[in-house]
Amino acid sequence: MNRRWKGDDTGAALPMVLLLVTVVAVVLGALLSFADTSVRTTVNLRDQAASAYTADGALQAGINAIRTSTFTGAAGEHCFGGSDTLTLPNFGGGGSAAVSCTADPAKVQIQCPSLSLCNRPGSAILTLGTGGEDGLNIQQPTGSSFKVHGVVYSNSNIRVVNGSLDTNTAVYARGACAGTIGSTPAPSCGYGGSALGADPGYAPVLTSVPPHQDLPACTKSGSLITFQPGFYDDAAGLSAMMSSSSKCKNSTFWFSPGTYYFDFHNSAAVRPPSLSGGDDVWTVDNGYLVAGTPVDGSGRIIAKPPVPAQIPEACDNPIDDAKAVGVQFVFGGDSRLAVKAGQAEICGTYSAERPPVAVYGLTSGAESPVTTTLVPGSVTGGFTGTAASVSKVDGAGATWAAPDKSGGHATLTAAGFSPAAAPPAGTILTSAKVRVVHGNDHGASKDSRAAQFTPAGSSPIPLSLSTPNDGSAATDVTDVTGQLAQAVYDGTFAGGQLGYTVDVKHEGTELVDALQLELTYTPPALRAESGCTQLMYPSPAACALVTAVNNSGNRFYVQGTTYAPKAVLDVTLNNATEPIFRFGVVARSLWVKETGSVTFTGAVIEVPDDSPGFVFGVYLSAYVCPGSGPCPLSGTPPARARVAYVDGDPTNPVPGARQVSVLSWSGNR
Repeated sequence: MNRRWKGDDTGAALPMVLLLVTVVAVVLGALLSFADTSVRTTVNLRDQAASAYTADGALQAGINAIRTSTFTGAAGEHCFGGSDTLTLPNFGGGGSAAVSCTADPAKVQIQCPSLSLCNRPGSAILTLGTGGEDGLNIQQPTGSSFKVHGVVYSNSNIRVVNGSLDTNTAVYARGACAGTIGSTPAPSCGYGGSALGADPGYAPVLTSVPPHQDLPACTKSGSLITFQPGFYDDAAGLSAMMSSSSKCKNSTFWFSPGTYYFDFHNSAAVRPPSLSGGDDVWTVDNGYLVAGTPVDGSGRIIAKPPVPAQIPEACDNPIDDAKAVGVQFVFGGDSRLAVKAGQAEICGTYSAERPPVAVYGLTSGAESPVTTTLVPGSVTGGFTGTAASVSKVDGAGATWAAPDKSGGHATLTAAGFSPAAAPPAGTILTSAKVRVVHGNDHGASKDSRAAQFTPAGSSPIPLSLSTPNDGSAATDVTDVTGQLAQAVYDGTFAGGQLGYTVDVKHEGTELVDALQLELTYTPPALRAESGCTQLMYPSPAACALVTAVNNSGNRFYVQGTTYAPKAVLDVTLNNATEPIFRFGVVARSLWVKETGSVTFTGAVIEVPDDSPGFVFGVYLSAYVCPGSGPCPLSGTPPARARVAYVDGDPTNPVPGARQVSVLSWSGNR
């Protein structure tokens, strides 16, 4: 069958319809795709905003949690109680959140709103002597630089024997300057202006003598020997303990936090038996002396220092920790400290109001000897009389009459002789005398008398008695200083009793007119530095409060202010690895020697710069997650902040009272 194509347009519309349908489908598909993307974008933006708001709120919660706590960023503390993570389940309608916290190592410890209200000295070195001796004397190898961070001020002269003295700021001397000095501005020698060189007059922590302490046991080498705060007066004992021949050589000698008063009496003319003679110099010639709160190598507080201690950085440094609790070593009289082959580090206590004085030389105070006459509190025996009747020499004491011409025997016991206030431990007894005044109206050479004084808890002490003439009284005095000195020194003297016995071969009346114990003693007192510390240095008779010598192994560091305005400090450096005097030195005169073995290139003596910033800071990072959490601390946190906190008293923060400053805030939105 043959078909023919017609010549019209029948069937041509179908392709066009198909094309139109295709175009419409493509356009609709694009529109639908755009609409879906827009909806999803809107949802995502809404979720991101919710996450950001949740993260911001979490950071604010973390900031407030620290604001209302006592956290200070000290080693061992956690930002949020027992953890460094604050968990916030179901937080703010945006799921849950968590805030991680890291302490900012940068801290501001130095607060100086004015010269009179500053917790560091105004100068790194301040010498106060004006009597013709060198104010500052520096000896070192040629070409060396003795570096100081802070102002140097001498009220007399400055002598740089070799090398140079270099500081980052000013140098002043009221007298002449000799040697090379580098400072900004140039050194001002022959200076006569202002009161920059005045004694700051820091007060000691002590207002009275603390309890006397015996030296701790020393029996084993390489051990930990712990000292408690208090009053120590035995330089010879301390030196023997810290010598290379000691039973406890190579030990760590830990002076636990607190105040120590060193007033040595080994050179006293009269001493108790337990206090050996010698000079009043405490010498550290072996071992490791750590004074303050012990820390490990990372600065974390530990319960006790190791043996051997790692010096320096063995105790909590007040320049690094506003909670540092250390010691104050107070020296009185002619007491001195010498560091030879041993190692020593002394750390002070931080204060927001005053420098952390670690070594203090007393400027005032004196001993006050006491003389007292002790009398009986009771009288018993065959005599007629009372305690009052035998307390003074007046002829009206206790009496006993012989029963007949053949005489007889009688005894009298007087008890008491107790001081109204017992002399405190550490008291030096200089004189103790028992006085017996007695007589008989019919004396004879054949009469027999005996007496003894028995201190409470001790053995009887025989007393010397003479035979009186008829009708007159004999006064017999027996020196018992040696027998009573130790009990008085130990603070255990509690009086005693005196026994009197008489045998006569005739009639007559025996009289015991007076029984007395006269004591002269010197209780412990806060004494101004005296003796050789006040003489012209380095004359043969002069000496220094603190001496560190060039012995192998020697190390000496003071992490705090050294204040000894009447004394000389004489320090030789050969193993220094960091500044030896942190927080400055105030002394009458300062002598420093550096050996050729010193490799430390930083400032040997320094004061921290003023830093008007924050007491401590933290880094906070906020994380969010859906549901009730807990949120993992992973990935990029939606928000971060660096926050600073300022406490009125950094050592005793008040929850809720600290100031808050947000140093930076960033978010990932």
